[in-house]
Amino acid sequence: MANLSPYTLVISNCLDGLSKENDDSFLDEKQKMQLMINMLQGRMLEHIKQRVSKYYNIKPSDLSEEFSVSLIEVFAEIFGLFRHKFEEMPSLVNKIAKRIVEVEKKDDSKTEGRINQLYLSIFCKYFEYKNIEKIISTLQSDTRIQQAIGKAIPSSSSFEKSYLNRAIHSR
Repeated sequence: MANLSPYTLVISNCLDGLSKENDDSFLDEKQKMQLMINMLQGRMLEHIKQRVSKYYNIKPSDLSEEFSVSLIEVFAEIFGLFRHKFEEMPSLVNKIAKRIVEVEKKDDSKTEGRINQLYLSIFCKYFEYKNIEKIISTLQSDTRIQQAIGKAIPSSSSFEKSYLNRAIHSR
């Protein structure tokens, strides 16, 4: 894939570093695992941000820092579950990381669909978050997230902005 995420690049580098026996990196194995967990979480948030951007036809870079902070807060519970699951099954970190790198490095016309399916399966299969609609409805009902999306929508999209404003103020 031409535009590989910086998170995916770090995950790939961590995997490479963990697989080398005489790695002269300044990070020990536990630090690399923590870094990889943080990068997995960051990549998942980045993926959601990309999906939201695509849905509203805006550039991910147009979404404010407020959007990102709100997204982190919305996903705090899920990421707490991630960390607990990783503590129970440390091999899961490598398994998920390898799968992300494998899918995202594939360069073909179906890559976006595969990536979308991958993250859906990660939430459902590994973290027992079967109700993906709950995530979506949380994103749609969080006022801060909706306001950040509304601010990012270009002014030429006045219909979408007015729809968002009505949705936000009707709560």
